[in-house]
Amino acid sequence: MTAKFFLTLTLLTVLSGCGLVSTQAVYEEIRAQDKAKSVGSGTSSGSKLPPYDQYQKERSVLLPEPR
Repeated sequence: MTAKFFLTLTLLTVLSGCGLVSTQAVYEEIRAQDKAKSVGSGTSSGSKLPPYDQYQKERSVLLPEPR
């Protein structure tokens, strides 16, 4: 009984940590992967993703105002 309780408690603690991933972290990881893929491939710099702050500003302009 006690081992089950501690196992459940540990699993819940670990799973709650999964919610700490922010949208900025996901975006930056995508940028890093995109940059790593383009190294040495000779792709143009025009397709480069902007920094997260710039992305957020552009996105807020496109989204309608909340009512």
